[in-house]
Amino acid sequence: MKLCTGSSPQEAWAEVILPWFKTNAIDAWRHRRPAVVVVPFRSHAVYFRERLLASGISLVGVDFLTPPQIREFMLRDTELHLPVREHLRLLLAIAAEQALDADTEAEQLAAKSAMRTPDHLLRAIDRFETAGWNFEVGLSAFRPIISRFRHELRACGFELTGEFDRNLARRAPTQPPQISHLLITGFDGAHWPYWPLLRAAVDLAENALIVLNDPSDMSDSQTCWTGSWEEALGDAKRASADATQPDEMLFSEGQMRGAASPRFTFLVGEDAGEQADAIALCCVRFLAQQSCARVGVLFSRAGALARLVATALAKMDVPHNDGPAHPVPGLFESAEWRAWLELQRSPRVASFLEFFNALPNRAELFPQVNASAIERKLRSVHADILIDDLSVLREACATSNDETKRSVAVVLGGLNLLPPRATLAHFLEQTRDALTQFGWTQHAIELANRTGDWTNRLDLEFSRALYLRWLEEVGSSFVADRTLAGDHPYARVQLLTMREAQGQEWSHLIFADSNEGLWPPPPAGEFAPEQEIAAFNQRARHFNRRAVRRGRQGEGHTTIREGHTFYLGPIEQRQIAERQLIALFESATEEIAFAASLVQQGAPERHWNPSELFTRQFQQTNSRPLTQQAMLELHIATGQWLDASDLAPVTRAISADGQQTRVAYDSRRDPTSSAGKFDFAFEAVPTEKATLSVSQFEKLLSCPALVWMQLYLGVEGADENADVWSTSSGKWVHDWLASVTAGAEKKFTRLPTASQIDKRVVEAAEAKRDHVTRVCAAAHKPLPDWWQSGWRNAVFLSRMLGEKLAGIESWPWIAAEWKIGESLAVPVTDGASLLLRGRVDLVLARAQLATGSLVAEELWIIDYKTGAKKSLATGRENVEKRRAALRKNLLDGSALQLALYALAVRECGASRTWVSLVSPLVRSVAPQLAGEDIALESDIFSELARMQATGIFGMHGPLRSDFRFFEDYPLATIAVDPDILEARWELTHPALVREEEDIW
Repeated sequence: MKLCTGSSPQEAWAEVILPWFKTNAIDAWRHRRPAVVVVPFRSHAVYFRERLLASGISLVGVDFLTPPQIREFMLRDTELHLPVREHLRLLLAIAAEQALDADTEAEQLAAKSAMRTPDHLLRAIDRFETAGWNFEVGLSAFRPIISRFRHELRACGFELTGEFDRNLARRAPTQPPQISHLLITGFDGAHWPYWPLLRAAVDLAENALIVLNDPSDMSDSQTCWTGSWEEALGDAKRASADATQPDEMLFSEGQMRGAASPRFTFLVGEDAGEQADAIALCCVRFLAQQSCARVGVLFSRAGALARLVATALAKMDVPHNDGPAHPVPGLFESAEWRAWLELQRSPRVASFLEFFNALPNRAELFPQVNASAIERKLRSVHADILIDDLSVLREACATSNDETKRSVAVVLGGLNLLPPRATLAHFLEQTRDALTQFGWTQHAIELANRTGDWTNRLDLEFSRALYLRWLEEVGSSFVADRTLAGDHPYARVQLLTMREAQGQEWSHLIFADSNEGLWPPPPAGEFAPEQEIAAFNQRARHFNRRAVRRGRQGEGHTTIREGHTFYLGPIEQRQIAERQLIALFESATEEIAFAASLVQQGAPERHWNPSELFTRQFQQTNSRPLTQQAMLELHIATGQWLDASDLAPVTRAISADGQQTRVAYDSRRDPTSSAGKFDFAFEAVPTEKATLSVSQFEKLLSCPALVWMQLYLGVEGADENADVWSTSSGKWVHDWLASVTAGAEKKFTRLPTASQIDKRVVEAAEAKRDHVTRVCAAAHKPLPDWWQSGWRNAVFLSRMLGEKLAGIESWPWIAAEWKIGESLAVPVTDGASLLLRGRVDLVLARAQLATGSLVAEELWIIDYKTGAKKSLATGRENVEKRRAALRKNLLDGSALQLALYALAVRECGASRTWVSLVSPLVRSVAPQLAGEDIALESDIFSELARMQATGIFGMHGPLRSDFRFFEDYPLATIAVDPDILEARWELTHPALVREEEDIW
């Protein structure tokens, strides 16, 4: 066993590592046991292979392994298995759920926190377990959870990683050797969690060489790391700094001379796309230099920027090693699997429809009914009973007289929904049955491989939410992939994260995403309030003083006690990250570039400050501070550099389709032109004139784009956010008030007395409640309290409006829910007519009319409103003021439906019409507007007719509102400034322009 230290990667390579490979790697294939090199990351293995390839050294029989791989190597002939982290999170969440009924409020809150985000607490437990301590410092509220967690671990035969590795280390000296020659290099005080694992690897090797870094910093973790190795293997031998042979050097002599003073470049892109262009072009510039040996593009983490840089380099055909790679979805990332999980998590109408529509073979699985019928019937039943629980809806459909609804009940009954609580074995059995039902055999096989045989040992029942979260985690099947240009491990351009780039030699470095808060990484989420965590960390640091002891070399030689490691808490981890950043900064020999974004991608309206290293180096290089103005200057200079290059921009390049998108973007924002083909309009007049309902005509004034997409594209926004309760309870009120006519359709009957109206309304309401109660009982669900509260409110409104109807005099004949024809043509001006349909809430006449006829001298139309709507009566004697008030009511939509009904009834034979709006705010029911007054506003109806005939709707109103309900747009729609929309609306539909004070 041999222990060596080197002051730099170059020195360690030349004096220790390369001679080891020359001695042991050449004939490694002859040995029965392999030669093993243990490095922290895959990138280090690539780095060594690259250098050995340049030196002409064979690697047959040499295995390069990272710590997780060396652990698997040592376990290959044993029955021991380390549990995956997903299983540990599940057990911890179950333990927290079991503690929800704790005696104290603090313990209950701790249980809720751990149950919702178990990973935060699990990280803290891991850190303590790895350091050799029990998690019993402070935060007493979490102790019951930890106790239950450890009990479940033992029941399932699991061990935490720290305990598992310590057991490996204890067993290793008694095991026969598994490795002929072992080299461990690249590890330092940041890798204390691997200390027992690396010690076990040394004990399993016939010969071992450990190469330690000898950094300039003298932190406690680093000095104790070196001292512990010296305590175990003896004094470390210092590598000498003799010159190496030219063919064994990565850098030339000229490059080494330039190491003391690298040059600096500062790049600022407006966003991630422009920053990626600048980084890619900078790589090309570095590669063109004769002194360029290796270019490292370093990222704080794998993410969008790394992907954009890799894409830009690939488009320029620059060979590179895409270390972060990009995730490619696998078996469990399909839309139907995600929709199934959401359906099980929340068995509601919306989640079921999403799952049903995602199934590629739904016609084979559910031949009873087609997709459109299922959605239509389900939404209808939901609107009728106002409970969207699938079990309740199934019973409602099963008891219906509608054959299609009964078919829907069969479909819902075959979903195999998971129970609210069960054991893990039962949950998995139910899941396998569901996967088999849908023909997902491969999913079932893969899931069985990932769960293992421990599931039967967990006999506790827990909630479905915890199981589904675990199932989603273990079902993750993303794999890393790279483009052909990015799959060159030995390329000169290396894309790596900060941690993966440690301990290597670089001629050029590019620090990407050099913005504030990215590196060192911000603290991760914690499991308790900030004050408690601070006190917890303060106490935790005392454990390092207890774990460290004086070594055999005497005073100043610190080593770790047996069975412990150095505790790396959040503070120590941040200090290590800062030191790693400085070490990387000092490793470049030729040139260093810093790249940052001017604005945050998620908040483009705000400037994003650069990192501290970027700021400090800019000031040292340019002898002036990095102000906001200086950042803007760097951004302008970077943009000019990109524009001047033949190779850039890359990710900013706009295709022909993109150019057309730009044309549409500019056209929609031109305030001097009317609506065109990019504004929900047709270039030519449609061949067929679409029929609109009166409610759609009302929406034409507030959101015409939604009506246009519904009519001509057949798409509507999802209504998960719709005010279903208000809509459906309003329908209840209308239905119950319609019962005053005893169900007569298109037939005038006598207006009942006040007591008869009230009795019929109450009977209809109670019939609704009894029906929903029976349905819930059949589904073994109680009638929700919120439902009964809403039902009482609807009953109150119905009885109130019925009482108002009872006070009507001189109009003794009524007809409820009178349907206007499917495509009634209503003339509004000469040559212009509206095609409309609708249903009038109540029509009153002075004399009885023939069934199905509206031919009368006078008719009065009433529209019920359950909200706080005021009367339409203007109360003005001045004709002009009364007409202005009416026009306002028409253009804001409050009187438009009634006005259209008045025009339609006139077309059906009524000589004179009156209209009224009845709501809880209307004190007495009387005619409010006359049909003659409505007919005077013919220009409004003419413009609506022109919209209907030409299909030129345009866009009007806000995309979404903070003050009222707005439907979601079914297609992606970019917002346009409201002032521009108003200007274009005025040019497109001048007759529909409202007064300035009434505009959105």
